Amino acid sequence: MDFLELGAMNDSDSMTTKPALRLSKLIADETSGAITLNRLAELINEANLKAGTGCLVNRKTLAKIRDEPQKVGLTWSILVALNTYFRKRGLGLQQLPILETRGVMEVLMDSPNVVFMLGAKPRPEERRTDISRWDTRSLAELLTQASRLDVHHEFDIEDVLWRSPVDPTAIQGERWHRILEEDKASVISIGSPLAALSSEVMLARMFGVAQFTPPQVKTSKQVPFFYVWLPKLAQGFHSAFGLTWRELDSDSKSIASRVKRNQASAFVLEGEPHGVPAEGKSWTMYGVIAAQRRAAGNVWLIVSGLAGPATYAAAKMVKQIVAELPWGNGKPSSVMWIPVKIKIKAGEADSINGDCREIVQADFDGEPRFWP
Repeated sequence: MDFLELGAMNDSDSMTTKPALRLSKLIADETSGAITLNRLAELINEANLKAGTGCLVNRKTLAKIRDEPQKVGLTWSILVALNTYFRKRGLGLQQLPILETRGVMEVLMDSPNVVFMLGAKPRPEERRTDISRWDTRSLAELLTQASRLDVHHEFDIEDVLWRSPVDPTAIQGERWHRILEEDKASVISIGSPLAALSSEVMLARMFGVAQFTPPQVKTSKQVPFFYVWLPKLAQGFHSAFGLTWRELDSDSKSIASRVKRNQASAFVLEGEPHGVPAEGKSWTMYGVIAAQRRAAGNVWLIVSGLAGPATYAAAKMVKQIVAELPWGNGKPSSVMWIPVKIKIKAGEADSINGDCREIVQADFDGEPRFWP
């Protein structure tokens, strides 16, 4: 059984049932610089006098909303006054819910239909379709997180059959691709683009790049992370998020040489390559969690690791996200993405174990990032 340490946090820290009051953050942001509570009250009242609402606020009310929201009594007049001021800043209460929904899973569960997409390899001669044990464990973990929200949903699982090279036109008729085209259900794609073609399609649309096309790393459209898979595994697979040893050769000759010889893979995070040995007793692996609100309000979530254990560790970390997913106001929102750093050990191999890798620890590599 894997032991997974999640920093200083545990299950009791995640997916709180008491959402934060959005007004608290708005007022805190307004008063984080030169504007005092007194001055903010003046600005709010000036905006309302100009708009003719007849609604006013005072410093004491603003302080209580910011610092002690659990004790504040919000009246219609206060809400109108605040809405009149913040609406001019593009943050009107008519567009944004008064309560924040933090993290990813709770927002994703706002959709009545949630679809899990897992990469699968067909074996037609045996009438089988194989799915990675790490991906199925990731699915079980995410379903467990969803069940804690105690809401009724329809969960679907879609096999995303693997092939390489990929003809983007040929996959458009497949059921999983039609679900993405309809863009109504919330979707969780498990695995990197090399493991699940759905991850490639979703990430490419979220980051605004051409799918199944080698990245132009010297252009301004460069995405913030790349996978460098072992050549014997990638076998010419083209991804907007996949580099080869050739792209690493000029700046990271040592890592590039090891990748070329199938001795290592790599993860490039914001321009910095991190080598990952193919063999060893212990090593560090990387993964990414990326999420976006779509135009219809549904959510796309990709849980993606450089290899299976990293995907599973990233799935375990989803519940630890506390940042709020951005709002898009009728269009796709900014992408929230978070790199995950995972410590792996080889484990004890025996005659019946197919994969003896074990996860030791997982941590977020810094704070959530937002794209663009």
